[in-house]
Amino acid sequence: MTLQATNLKNKIWFLGRGFAEYLLMFDLNLENLKNCRILDCNAGASSFCCHMNHQGFDVVAADILYGQNPHIMERISENDFRTLMDAHHDLEDKVDWNFFKNQEEMIQYRIKTYQNFSKDYKKEETEHYVNAELPHLPFLDNSFHLVLSSHLLFLYDDRLDYQFHLDSIKEMLRVSSQEVRIYPLVKLRGQGEHSDYVNQIINDLSTEYRVRIQKVNYQFRKGANEMMCIWKKGLGESHCGLTVYDALEVEGK
Repeated sequence: MTLQATNLKNKIWFLGRGFAEYLLMFDLNLENLKNCRILDCNAGASSFCCHMNHQGFDVVAADILYGQNPHIMERISENDFRTLMDAHHDLEDKVDWNFFKNQEEMIQYRIKTYQNFSKDYKKEETEHYVNAELPHLPFLDNSFHLVLSSHLLFLYDDRLDYQFHLDSIKEMLRVSSQEVRIYPLVKLRGQGEHSDYVNQIINDLSTEYRVRIQKVNYQFRKGANEMMCIWKKGLGESHCGLTVYDALEVEGK
């Protein structure tokens, strides 16, 4: 990872999204994921890996901060939660209260998410949680059917340059045999518009890969209701599912 990316990742935003959010923002269908091996890249303190593996799926989470003592990881999650809440005071005009009814519901959901992660990390520290840094992943070619990446690429285009984006996406494609999905496509400080890098990525990958922008049934940040799907030419569309799974009951939403 470049120095700018390492500094960004170590600063804040380790706090991950919940299981229900993942299924919606990546338009995943659990029925179609039974035979898929999945990588969650830059997963942070997400509960997706935890819930999926407990239900018999095959998911690996990767993040630059994994590999540390579970108690340290828990403190990082708690600190990042407080930082995230402070940051939201300046972003209220960019939030769409749709998935969450209000800020209090969001706070309780985020707390539950990182607590579920912390419990699972203590038990599965070495098996499902791998220390890894984009744009260099410690996995063989085609190790996973589906690679997911949320809330890093495109969102922080003011701090992560275009070459980092291109190299990171190509690396995720290297370790995927079927498809890479990236969410969201908007910039952090914009008004819901795409990152300038979205069209550049489409143009640079179009000779070797098929790229599609797809609407999803999830939006928290305004304008963030799309994901990017990328797969190699010559392959059909991924069998990992393109139908929204109604996941809201899974986490008590």
